[in-house]
Amino acid sequence: MKLFLLHGLLALALFSSCNDKEELAVKSGNRAILVYMGANNNLVSDAYNSINAMEEGLTGLDADIYVYATLAGTAPKIYKIVADQRPDIKSRVIKSYEPHNSADPAVMKEILGTMQGYVADRTTGLILWSHATNWLPDAPVKLMSFNDDKGRKTDLKDLESILPTGLDFLMFDACSMGSVEVLYQLRDKARYTIASPTEVLSTSMPYQQVLKHLLNPDLESGIKSAAASYFTFYDQLSGQYRSATIAVINNSHWTELAGEMKKTLIQHPLGTIYREGLQRLDLDEKSLSAGFDFLDFTHQNIASSATADIDRVVAKLVIYKAHTPTFLGKPILKFSGLSCYVPDDRNKWVHPYYKSLQWAKDSGFDSFVKE
Repeated sequence: MKLFLLHGLLALALFSSCNDKEELAVKSGNRAILVYMGANNNLVSDAYNSINAMEEGLTGLDADIYVYATLAGTAPKIYKIVADQRPDIKSRVIKSYEPHNSADPAVMKEILGTMQGYVADRTTGLILWSHATNWLPDAPVKLMSFNDDKGRKTDLKDLESILPTGLDFLMFDACSMGSVEVLYQLRDKARYTIASPTEVLSTSMPYQQVLKHLLNPDLESGIKSAAASYFTFYDQLSGQYRSATIAVINNSHWTELAGEMKKTLIQHPLGTIYREGLQRLDLDEKSLSAGFDFLDFTHQNIASSATADIDRVVAKLVIYKAHTPTFLGKPILKFSGLSCYVPDDRNKWVHPYYKSLQWAKDSGFDSFVKE
């Protein structure tokens, strides 16, 4: 759930040079980024702004960026970003589609496969841009893991089956996807993941500043610089616009963290779960995604003598993290870079699904999330 209430630092941009004929995607760089943009919803103006910012950010860079975008009021298309400094959008349409449900797993898989064909064997990152609500499943109530196409959503386990492997990085330009549940489920997709455990303002990533870092040949350094650029962009704003959290995850350490967590929970099983007083990381009052700071949860629910190994692994796993002092006016006093679910009896309807997630099974969280 990107925050629609704070949308638009740029004016709504209109496409000025698009056509509906499929064209050949000509390789023009050694690196590539794919973007899956779900904006058949109230984020459509912000999506136009993000595409325009990508055009600005690509100036002077030797790379290809392909954006699939379903934008409310237009047919879905794949665009090849064209470097341009002007406020109107110049990117080329290379494939058009009949109207469809961009949250449908089969549709998403086909489109990602098409875009992968454009980049061949080049080093590639993937950005997922839309609404999101963490690991919560598509259900009769208004919840989703990722995307919102006229109320239709993409489940986290469907994402796991859809997303390609071998990515340099996976970046979520979407709310609340920096949870242990989401990141662990998708840990094998990319070397690094960039995500926010809190909501994300709909003004989105400042792509005009971030792209050069995402395309840095020194992958880890570049990704950390991209996250720092995102944080600095928001940290220098004022009022409620000064709201951002971000973390960069080295996915090679997930198995170790799950193992340490499970070992600790076997040795120190949880009886009473302390939820009150934990640092919440769902900070929009309209949020549907209950998330708490992961290390704050472990420190307040497990004996301090037993958490040292967990802290040690998290320090290797989270290689960059940053947060503004507050988010939408609510203080962030503790921040590990990761969120986690903490059970509540009012949410028992979703506990069977939660216990089916790999994090719950591998970390031992399934031992205290009761159905």
